[in-house]
Amino acid sequence: MSFQDKVIAITGASGTMGRALVSELSKRGAQVIALTTSPQATFPAEADRQTDREIEVLTWQLGNESALRDRLQKVDILILNHGINLLGARDSASIYKSYEVNTFSVFRWMDLFLESLTADKSEDKSITSKEIWVNTSEAEVNPAFSPLYELSKRAIGDLVTLRRLDAPCLIRKLILGPFKSDLNPYGVMSASFVAWAIATLAQYGFRDIIVTINPITFIAYPLKEFWRSLYFRVFSRSLP
Repeated sequence: MSFQDKVIAITGASGTMGRALVSELSKRGAQVIALTTSPQATFPAEADRQTDREIEVLTWQLGNESALRDRLQKVDILILNHGINLLGARDSASIYKSYEVNTFSVFRWMDLFLESLTADKSEDKSITSKEIWVNTSEAEVNPAFSPLYELSKRAIGDLVTLRRLDAPCLIRKLILGPFKSDLNPYGVMSASFVAWAIATLAQYGFRDIIVTINPITFIAYPLKEFWRSLYFRVFSRSLP
């Protein structure tokens, strides 16, 4: 797999991991679109200094993802990286916010992109090179010491597993361990290393990209994913 000249859109682009992915994929020749909910977000020239490419910045609003529906038709890879971690909160407002950002917004982006593939297919365009990457985190199988983060991330993780069964394109999961960021100031990995590992493992064809220092994840996640996928396949069906 080559990123050269691929159009890659990244949500949560103004966050720590988002910026690291923007930089790494730009270095590998991709044309990156930074999707951010922060209107003041800027992306310094050093992010794309090796490619002389400009980073296109598009702002979006939570709940109004469909405003960028038409733009997605030109995207080759959609990376769903945005998220929120309210740490020890457990009040109703925090529950709604965690699920809205980490689960439902991500799923709406997925649906919009898959709808754009249906439009492309009707025009006899190839969709074999299209992909969705979803950052679900290793909270799918391990504690993150933040219950709402774990619950909302596990929910989107299971929805991605379910959606994979009928998706017309490849959907990869990013199972990331603790990297230092505003969401996790206690992370031990650097975001730049994690971004490099993600891009490298994707180029080698991994569908589930695990980057962590926790060896348990490399055992627990594949087992969990196999059994959940089998369960969904047996007890659900696609509509004609």
